[in-house]
Amino acid sequence: MSSKSRAWDYFKKTNGKFAKCSLCKREFKLSGNTTNLIDHMKRKHNEVWMWSSTVSVTQDVDTTEQNEKMGPSPKKRNTLKNYFDRSSKYPDGKTKQNLDNKYVRMIAVDMEPLRKGEHEGFRDFVNALDSRYEIPDTTILKKKLLPEYYENVKQKLVIALSKAEHVSVTTDLWTSIANEGILSVTCHFFHNEKLIAPLLEVVKMEGSHNAENIASMLDATLSKWDIRSKCEAITTDNAQTMINAAAKLHIRHIPCFAHTLNLTVSDSFAVTCLDQILKKCKSIVTFFKMSTLASDKLRAIQRELNKPELKVIQEVPTRWNSAYHMLQRIVTMKTELTLALNECNRAPPGVNADEYLIIQETIQILEPFDLATTKISGESYITLSLIIPLIRGIKTKLVEVESQIVTESGNKILLCMKGSVDKRLSPYESRTPVVLATILDPRFKKKGFKTSDDEKRAGQWLEKAYASHLTKERLAVEETQPTPSTSSGTSNDLLGFLDVPDVSTPLSNSLVDVRQYLEKPVVDRKECPITYWKYTNNKLKELAMLYLCIPASSVPSERIFSKAGQILTERRNRLKEKRLNELLFIKQNSCYFND
Repeated sequence: MSSKSRAWDYFKKTNGKFAKCSLCKREFKLSGNTTNLIDHMKRKHNEVWMWSSTVSVTQDVDTTEQNEKMGPSPKKRNTLKNYFDRSSKYPDGKTKQNLDNKYVRMIAVDMEPLRKGEHEGFRDFVNALDSRYEIPDTTILKKKLLPEYYENVKQKLVIALSKAEHVSVTTDLWTSIANEGILSVTCHFFHNEKLIAPLLEVVKMEGSHNAENIASMLDATLSKWDIRSKCEAITTDNAQTMINAAAKLHIRHIPCFAHTLNLTVSDSFAVTCLDQILKKCKSIVTFFKMSTLASDKLRAIQRELNKPELKVIQEVPTRWNSAYHMLQRIVTMKTELTLALNECNRAPPGVNADEYLIIQETIQILEPFDLATTKISGESYITLSLIIPLIRGIKTKLVEVESQIVTESGNKILLCMKGSVDKRLSPYESRTPVVLATILDPRFKKKGFKTSDDEKRAGQWLEKAYASHLTKERLAVEETQPTPSTSSGTSNDLLGFLDVPDVSTPLSNSLVDVRQYLEKPVVDRKECPITYWKYTNNKLKELAMLYLCIPASSVPSERIFSKAGQILTERRNRLKEKRLNELLFIKQNSCYFND
């Protein structure tokens, strides 16, 4: 009896005269044999046909050996399902699309090269995980998958921005490795009861980096995202061009508090004794950074003393608090550094005991500034309301440290630091947005202020701002409602005047709402202000949401440039502006709008 043709593993009869291919769904007319079906398989699906042929031969050999030992048994035929289970690729569909999206997100979030899919080791790894997934071609990734993923996240951000009542932005300028000026713009607003900081875009800035050009690009970006009218503030560094750009846009400007803290600390380095010590510490760090022999000797001593193998930290002027961290590390490694310097040839002079004492006092003075910088640099929590309490905390710590300073140099450094705090930080306590954000934070209210006069002034500013807000709200309502008509004629009711409703003024309403809010006790510092205002019926909530969304620093834009620096490297310095924007946009925003 003749065996059934292998062609029927891939064809199914539709009626007595036709057969349909299970791979491409094409129909063929039957003519008493399967010659035309086999010919179709060889021409259109040769890989499948050859694979099944190889398996069939192997199975025939195994079956022959089995028959010799155990007698005949049913032949296991190769089927279409077995082929797809072992060697086929995912067809275009939800599974393939989902895997492609995960691949695109990995490229952006992990800042991998766009040619990652061409790397042999990575391809082998993916194939071992799932041989059915075919990594997209680099051209398809750049021209199709990456733009599609970008548009998907962008549309979600557009919807979120359309629902936001108030937004604030940060911006900064950066020069890339390709010597191109790049402007970044991040947006800050409340979404699903959380404060988020998505990136709007990074754009190449051509021409002079003056206030006019910066204002023009910012205006175009805000208009593009349809948030020009709801933008409450712009937070930037203290550069005069940025301040002027905000003024040209008629949007209030908030100077970056983290940047101001760094300037405050830098002022203390002008003290002669500290400047000399910093230069000595830098030379020691440079010596160990540049000499492999010295580094080897330092590690050997650390192992011998059973100490952790720490490395020295170099001070970088553009990196905030790096001098503080350098001094802190040198004190931590005091013993190991002294021994290593004594055993190394051409080593720079070490730090003596008196200098170590000054360094330790300097660390005590600088510590609150480092803590404040870390606290103010967050993106996922409210920061503007922290400025005044942090200034008060810094001043309090400096008073406490004063009693612990024993050297003349330490006292000079402390005196210089106090003067710098009064000069650079105290002006924040008179800025309207900062004051209102502090008093509208239920964790602080009036307790965030230092004196009773400051508390009284903050309360008055809040009443005034709230009255103005209520007036605008009333005018908006009156514009949408018809003016009531007055009846003609004389009324016979002599007491009719009593029926006229009382008209409350915005000022009287503001006094009541503000008093009710301030009389309640402050909430725990660990509680989220957003949660507090969510469950509060006081109409001050609208004003609170306006000021509490403003960031206290431009750190979000600084972080964008740190990520851009890891993408735009010497090997990738020709990456186009559009591609850079897509990669950074997905990396920053996919965590907010990921499926």
